[in-house]
Amino acid sequence: MERPFPSAGTVTLMGSGELTESMARVHHWVTSRIEGPLEAVFLDTPAGFELNADSISTRARNYVRHHLGVECALATFKSKEMATDAEVRNAVRKIEHANYIFAGPGSPTYAIRTWAGTPLIETVARRVDEGAHLVLASAAAIAIGHYSVPVYEIYKVGADPHWVEGLNLLAPYSLDLTIVPHWNNSEGGTYDTRFCFMGKPRFDALEALLPEWTVILGIDEYTACILVLGEDACHVMGAGQVTVRRPRGVDKVFPADSTFSLDELRSEAMSLSAPVLQAPIKESAAQASEELAHRVGEAERTLTAQKGGTSDGELAGQAFELAQAIERAETGGAGEEAVARARAELKSLVDLWGREIGASGGDLVANLAPFVELLIDLRAKLRTAKQYALADELRARLGELGVVLEDTPGGTTWRKR
Repeated sequence: MERPFPSAGTVTLMGSGELTESMARVHHWVTSRIEGPLEAVFLDTPAGFELNADSISTRARNYVRHHLGVECALATFKSKEMATDAEVRNAVRKIEHANYIFAGPGSPTYAIRTWAGTPLIETVARRVDEGAHLVLASAAAIAIGHYSVPVYEIYKVGADPHWVEGLNLLAPYSLDLTIVPHWNNSEGGTYDTRFCFMGKPRFDALEALLPEWTVILGIDEYTACILVLGEDACHVMGAGQVTVRRPRGVDKVFPADSTFSLDELRSEAMSLSAPVLQAPIKESAAQASEELAHRVGEAERTLTAQKGGTSDGELAGQAFELAQAIERAETGGAGEEAVARARAELKSLVDLWGREIGASGGDLVANLAPFVELLIDLRAKLRTAKQYALADELRARLGELGVVLEDTPGGTTWRKR
């Protein structure tokens, strides 16, 4: 039988442990398929917002040097807004010359926002189609699916379960996948952190939001699922197993050292000639108004309790979710009175957050890093809504914490003072 993608390379998706001794076997297996010199590159985007992004890149490059015996180039693309044309060209050039492209931890939503629509990710996709090998772990693996779980926003900040549009990098191979690493995570101990820290109740809610054609690919920690696109096959390697969850909760489990067809990952709605499926339609005006009322109610309860048991991160998350709900309600034609009330609650939330965060001791910049992008997005939404005083207050509060916002033609970036 003729293979549908004979020239394509491999895409390796790791549940975790990409820089551990135990996973070196996976890296060796992938590189054993490369004919000629190994040309490796590490792509630093997923952790580009983190203050220790350079140390993560150094660790990854040292790992490649130690375990694979070659120097690993660095394709740096930490920020779409901050990168110069020369820096973008340099990163693209390194990817074009690489046959082993590696990316890993960080934030999946940050990776999606930074990579989307850039020549960088287009070059990655083209190189895989030409036969290069792509190795993605954790955040980077999540980002290339059709729908991606916003881990930080839900697990760290307290946002309600929701999906974001991923890069859908595997659609040309007739794969409509939602990729969930850390499938068997147990760090919670007494509470459930399976399914990429979501836990079963939240993951059940997430699964109910997916369109029926999407297939979930769950990858255990210290486990890799290697998609050999040119052979239309998958290999499982590592300490755990891979779970393929089809629509309506039907699971197939593939243990370590097993091989299965890529058809196991294809839903009935996908075929080699099928177009890329689109995201669900936007919510109705009634749904937008209902969500707005729900968010306002949450804000009122928090304000009545004067924070109560709500963390600073959860306060920021509540403010962000309320700002999103206001934006959707306005677009959907919600009543002016309801929107005005919501804006007033939003101002009170930001005021409370500012007072609480200002009263906290210590250097909080590192703690703010996981959700500082949310606060930047919140400020942008406030400015769009002409809530300039509130946006300026948010900027000032961040400044007090040592986080400097810089507005550029390409958007807002941040740095530590």
